[in-house]
Amino acid sequence: MDTVHLSAVVFGGSEEHTLDALCERLDITIPSEVRHSALGDAIATARAFVGVLPILEARGLTTFGEVLEEMRKHQRILKVEE
Repeated sequence: MDTVHLSAVVFGGSEEHTLDALCERLDITIPSEVRHSALGDAIATARAFVGVLPILEARGLTTFGEVLEEMRKHQRILKVEE
């Protein structure tokens, strides 16, 4: 699952969908010495993924298939940004 797609599902098309923006919205802080490194980005992505899980669940999206279907609905939002 792509955290950018999950950001679009959770926060909609009016928000910025980058790892940095998602971490900021979820109050995730990654130490500056590892930020924008492979390890730092992996940690940020993992924390962002864990952070959106309760939001997805609160919206009734509790299975992998349900989340994938919802992500497909938001692909048009992300294509505009690329």
